[in-house]
Amino acid sequence: MTPEEFVQCFRREKDDLLRTYFDASSGSVVATRVAELARSPEQLSAMREILDTALTDTFYTILLGLDGCASLGGVQQDYHIRDESGNVVCTGDGTIEGLAYASFHDDRNA
Repeated sequence: MTPEEFVQCFRREKDDLLRTYFDASSGSVVATRVAELARSPEQLSAMREILDTALTDTFYTILLGLDGCASLGGVQQDYHIRDESGNVVCTGDGTIEGLAYASFHDDRNA
């Protein structure tokens, strides 16, 4: 796995969670609460925007934390991550940071 593929896995997971949260038939507790609370199209849209922003912030922060560019739980350090095949995915050199920004904050990907 490449660093690009690693970041894209996080992006897909975020997008999948958001879809699940707005699919009443998913069985998700979050989806059930969204359906209960968002009664109008405007409320549903606002709820989607809030959850999308929260998930983006969460996944982006985790990626930056793994790359040593932000703290995780108050601890900031570099993490070295390898996939099952031994390929280096993250070394704390800032590569993940740039890829994460492009994936989560570049308007073309939103």
